Amino acid sequence: MSIESFIQAMPKVELNLQFEGALHRDALLLIAEQNDVADSVKHFNQWVQLLDRPDYQRLDDLTQVLCKWVMQPEDLTRLVYEMGVGLAKQQVRYAEVTINPIVFIDSGLTFEQFLNAINDGRSRVERGWGVKIGWVLAIPRDQPRRADDLVRWTSSVPAKKGGVVGIGLTGREDSQPAGQFERVFKTAHKKDIPRLVQAGDRQRAEGILDVIHNLAPNRIVGGFGSADAPDVLNLLREQQITLDISLAGALCLGWVGRYGDYPLRHLYDEAIHFTIGSGMPALFKTSLTQEYLAVVEHCGFSVGELCEVALNAVRSSFQDEADRKAMVEAFSADYARLQAEHGVSVNTAAR
Repeated sequence: MSIESFIQAMPKVELNLQFEGALHRDALLLIAEQNDVADSVKHFNQWVQLLDRPDYQRLDDLTQVLCKWVMQPEDLTRLVYEMGVGLAKQQVRYAEVTINPIVFIDSGLTFEQFLNAINDGRSRVERGWGVKIGWVLAIPRDQPRRADDLVRWTSSVPAKKGGVVGIGLTGREDSQPAGQFERVFKTAHKKDIPRLVQAGDRQRAEGILDVIHNLAPNRIVGGFGSADAPDVLNLLREQQITLDISLAGALCLGWVGRYGDYPLRHLYDEAIHFTIGSGMPALFKTSLTQEYLAVVEHCGFSVGELCEVALNAVRSSFQDEADRKAMVEAFSADYARLQAEHGVSVNTAAR
């Protein structure tokens, strides 16, 4: 028994998971074969190679191309199911998956077909593997004119019944300023729709401040640059905004040279709430379990501190308050039991 076995056995919540970056390679290639994608897509073999060796400066291009291989509702269902099975194998009990409906709707699906397809996979995962999934519908930064549609879809009765729990803003910060989306995010706020925003990837503290002031997010994805900006740290604490962090993502995107360079300890010492997630696991070549292990092995956290971070994900999720409270109690009991079973204590750290 070891820290690694303890982490593998921990029940987990995954909040930082982007569907387009979590597509199972074998399932994607099977779908491409069934849809004769190789005959209709230029440079098909080069795109396949990028699945194995991604160009991290072209992630948006890559994910858009991959999603266009998905042409039938059953394709989406298959991919959701494959993703859910992968989560179950990591003991993930609940996941909030950010997904961009526009790329699939522009490929010919209606919103109703899109929603039915992803929820077919979602229900199969929950019935077969006990993993619950909530959807966060993404507004791409480079398509501000579609933002009203996304908010309308998110607040619709079918969406609420279909597991849609929030709305997100994703994509390159330099494509559109946050202020471009202020009106639609205020509308979402008035409708009590939880909100997350990707920020800090290119504009660092300036971009994060812009997002906080204009969009009032519940969570910020990435948030790199926060640790070096006292004004950002103060706002994160005051407004109780959570950072969703992927260590592998920071490494792949060149923000840090190694895991240990990420200022995770500083954020923890500054009482900033953050969660650890895999981001785009298929492209970052990681998993939530590997991310948790890196927190202990490379960032110097003890088992007790890791458990606290894991519970942050439960508390910061967009689940109902009663569900969050029940999950915190269940996870806390499981963590105490697993520590005894695996021979680790709250003070145990990697050596």
